Amino acid sequence: MTTLHPRLGAGLWLIPAAATIVHLRGELDLATREAVRERLLRALQHRTSMLILDLSGVSFCDAAGLSVLVGVQRQARSLDIALGLAAPRPHVAKVLRLTGLDCSFPMYGTTPGTGTGGVWGRVGSGPAAAR
Repeated sequence: MTTLHPRLGAGLWLIPAAATIVHLRGELDLATREAVRERLLRALQHRTSMLILDLSGVSFCDAAGLSVLVGVQRQARSLDIALGLAAPRPHVAKVLRLTGLDCSFPMYGTTPGTGTGGVWGRVGSGPAAAR
């Protein structure tokens, strides 16, 4: 079953086979920002057309964590790589929504291998999602 954000309409998007998926776990905050940034910048070196960050394992995200996401998105765009976020927990989804970042990233409700057959539910909209 595809999980969709409760306040937004939904379509279905297929993730390109060439997408790189990074699974993040734990807290995305001031203490972890440098390590996470380095890991994500290394993931951009794969030069796939899309980088998906699976946030299902992220239990907390503060302003420092959000700045990492925005900075990596900026770097990805300069390399012509789309950056999407998948399966944020309710607290993280709320932070993304309150800051408006849910409209800056393509947002997906589930990740591959969780019963969706490779199809992810689209949960975000906005300029980045339209690309």
